[in-house]
Amino acid sequence: MKFKTLLKKASKARMDYFHKTHYLHYYETFAVNDRVILLQSQHGSNLNGNIFYLAKEINNNSDYQDFKTYVVYAKGKKEVFQKMLKHYKLNNLELVRLQSKKYYQLCAEAKYLINDTSFYPFFIKKDEQVVLNTWHGTPLKCLGKKDNGGYHSMGNIQRNFVFSDYLLYPNEYMKEHMIEDYMLENLSKAKCLMAGYPRNEAFFCCQENRERISRDLMSEGIDLEGKRIYAYMPTWRGTLANKSQIEQTYCIMHYLFEMDKRFTDEEILFVNLHPFVQDAVDYSYFKHILPFPKTYETYEFLSIADVLITDYSSVFYDFANTGHKIVLFAYDKEDYFEDRGVYVPLESLPFPIVSNPRDLVRELREEKQYDDKVFMKTYCPYDEKNISKKILDQVILSKDSKLKEIPIQGNGKDNVLIYAGNLAKNGITSSLISLLESIDLSKRNYFVTFSTAKVKKNKETILQLPEGVQYIPMSGILNANIYEKIAMMLYRMDKFSSDKMQKMLDRLYKYDIRRYYHTVKFSNVIQFNGYEYKRILEFARFDANRIIYVHNNMEEEIRLKGNQHAKTLEYAYNHYDKVAIVTSDMEEPTMRYCHDKNRLVVVNNTIDYEAIRKNGFAPVSFDESTKCKYSLEEVCEILEKPNRKFITIGRFSPEKGHCRLIDAFNELYKEDPSLYLFIIGGYGKEYSSTLEYAENSPAAEHIILIKSMSNPQPILKKCDYFVLPSFHEGLGLVLMEADIQGVPVMATDILGPRGFLKEHNGKLVSNDTEGIVQGMKDCLAGKVKVMNVDYAAYNQHVVDQFESILV
Repeated sequence: MKFKTLLKKASKARMDYFHKTHYLHYYETFAVNDRVILLQSQHGSNLNGNIFYLAKEINNNSDYQDFKTYVVYAKGKKEVFQKMLKHYKLNNLELVRLQSKKYYQLCAEAKYLINDTSFYPFFIKKDEQVVLNTWHGTPLKCLGKKDNGGYHSMGNIQRNFVFSDYLLYPNEYMKEHMIEDYMLENLSKAKCLMAGYPRNEAFFCCQENRERISRDLMSEGIDLEGKRIYAYMPTWRGTLANKSQIEQTYCIMHYLFEMDKRFTDEEILFVNLHPFVQDAVDYSYFKHILPFPKTYETYEFLSIADVLITDYSSVFYDFANTGHKIVLFAYDKEDYFEDRGVYVPLESLPFPIVSNPRDLVRELREEKQYDDKVFMKTYCPYDEKNISKKILDQVILSKDSKLKEIPIQGNGKDNVLIYAGNLAKNGITSSLISLLESIDLSKRNYFVTFSTAKVKKNKETILQLPEGVQYIPMSGILNANIYEKIAMMLYRMDKFSSDKMQKMLDRLYKYDIRRYYHTVKFSNVIQFNGYEYKRILEFARFDANRIIYVHNNMEEEIRLKGNQHAKTLEYAYNHYDKVAIVTSDMEEPTMRYCHDKNRLVVVNNTIDYEAIRKNGFAPVSFDESTKCKYSLEEVCEILEKPNRKFITIGRFSPEKGHCRLIDAFNELYKEDPSLYLFIIGGYGKEYSSTLEYAENSPAAEHIILIKSMSNPQPILKKCDYFVLPSFHEGLGLVLMEADIQGVPVMATDILGPRGFLKEHNGKLVSNDTEGIVQGMKDCLAGKVKVMNVDYAAYNQHVVDQFESILV
């Protein structure tokens, strides 16, 4: 029986996936129905809060009798939803399971879609659809780009706000923070609906609710008559850095025991915990503590409380409407706020704060003594009894309910979208950040975009973006069915007709662009990364001035690393409006894929010479992730020796030529065993093999390999000569870094470094081990000098080049 159950669940999961992959088919075939409403609360996990009160109004209001209204429930929640609808006699609502075939069809068909969180990344809003996002609370904790843990992964929430027609805000404080921290100003055309939260209607009929609920509970053996009622609603803590879920449960149980033994028979505490914790609590141990009854909507039951106990939850903003006392039980404030910020300090709120059960119980028994007039004016200015009707009248029936609508205003400047890849610590990322720091950001709005999944390991790089540069994380995957995915795979393997494939991709990527960016207008889109064939093909479909960068010899990249696709490059370099090569040396290999030389334009990479120079004066330091056979102290001792030192910096990849540099160094070491060689790399598959090669060489004790070092500049500055031994390269920004630090540079005579070094009288050697040996000997003989390039003038030239390719 167990096996059959598992098989049935697996079958249902496969069908759900099948219908998700066919969402585009539903999107294209189902016309929008003006009489269909879809309501979704927290991905169908419950039917509480704003969505419940709006559903209740729709059910009971005859104006909506001709509408079909669907309420979304998640797997395993159907029975709970059915009981709640039955309890409140909401007979005109129909349930639909999240991720079912009917659900995906409704997402394509419903005219009105109302959500208090977000639709999953597959969803694409049609022009005819009307989306109202109510969100689920006035925030105390920082959100969006100010969320210390999730600033890189807010893309799906951000795009939901971008495609919404109405964003419900119960106060100006929330409106300002949400627009700023989800960077909506020049992306969203939504109207901010300044109105109270529907769920707060419950707090305008507290006495009525208390009398009715008291009667109901009396029949269940729970007597509330004459008792002082407390409600405890703590926020969900997730998994704190130093506390597991089990530890948190034990902690809450301990506090509940301590409270329970202090309560009298005239006091009763109702507790509403997160399901993960609630299910682990056995309330039979308590005499004065009970869980919130599941029969009632959360806020309706909360409205009967004389005092609310909470901590960092937005519930206190709402409960304040009752005029009753609020106590903040912040027993783990330091732990909780260690890795997250808040918009206002907890201490600035008018409510008493306690940290232990003894003080909590004492505070619960005291009358309200604080003044919350300013708090109410700031956070609860629009709450009122019949707000659900007014919101629905205005949004669905187009009636004037006198609710204030404030459009999100842009600044009128052009938007520029830049695809940044995975933001790894490499030359491409450095050149992008340097470019953004060099250009005039006041002329246009610049948005950096990236895949949330790909950037996860490098999310700290986002914090390095210059002030004024916004970003758009991309979440989810391409909406494509199984046949289309197979076709894409075959195309990547060069086993599918290019023409047929491009026609199919025209359709898929057109929708994907809309999925990520809705109808945001970009004057210029730049595939700056230049890699990732899916993103190359996708950005080629934008309705904008399209620019793709070429940072390397792509012919060699295909031959040595297989990280590009010839047919994709040929399509891209002949469909983008401009192909920006970072050095004139890249013209010859790029023209093997580009059939129109007029598309090619040289746009060099800028270099943040001031920051590089400054970083060179920092003390030598290792990161937590740094790997080196020598300790930091030993490395510093070597650097202080008078012995002459060579250095190269570059990822551990085949094209960097580290092993042949080791061979060359061994030749010099035979003649002068006092020499040292530093090889510093950020990442790459060749690290282990390079380390082994170095360890087995005659000069092993004088070869220092360092992996993963966020600031190699102090070591570079203390070395005597820089060597670039690459087989192929782009421009090679590290050549400039060495020159900035006053270190003579030499490089193999290859496309990329060749043009720059020739222009600035740098040292080029033949592209083989013998050439590297000779170049290193020339360094030791004093024949290689520092170039001393004027990088201020260089950067201004690059900025002029960049500006010239924008429209």
